[in-house]
Amino acid sequence: MLRFSLVCNVFAVDAMDMPYLNANLDSLDAPNFRKGCNYAAAGSTILPATATSFCPFSFGVQVNQFLHFKARVLELRTGKGGKKLDKYLPADDYFQKGLYMFDIGQNDIAGAFYSKTLDQILASIPAILSEFESGVQAL
Repeated sequence: MLRFSLVCNVFAVDAMDMPYLNANLDSLDAPNFRKGCNYAAAGSTILPATATSFCPFSFGVQVNQFLHFKARVLELRTGKGGKKLDKYLPADDYFQKGLYMFDIGQNDIAGAFYSKTLDQILASIPAILSEFESGVQAL
């Protein structure tokens, strides 16, 4: 299940002749994070994943991945040899100046239609919004 928004983002990136964004500092190769970082995961949800979830990378996991990325970048930039990484890592102030985009939550609602009543789905919306709010505040 690939979200339409991910497909659109791929086409938009191609059309603007921009680089694809890596998601992990420990990736293979020599990833470049000067232009940003991508944590999109098809099928992810805002609510924490369960044993029956399509994707284990819920919003909370993605937030934690980003917080780890940010801490590691700042650690690497201030450590010995940090200047050598300038061409790969964002500058310290990029985190404050960055544009953060969130496209998540559709799977929480769409997936619920397979196993819940409409009343149960509507009742879950406050929990979904609360989880999203907590994640944004953590960022």
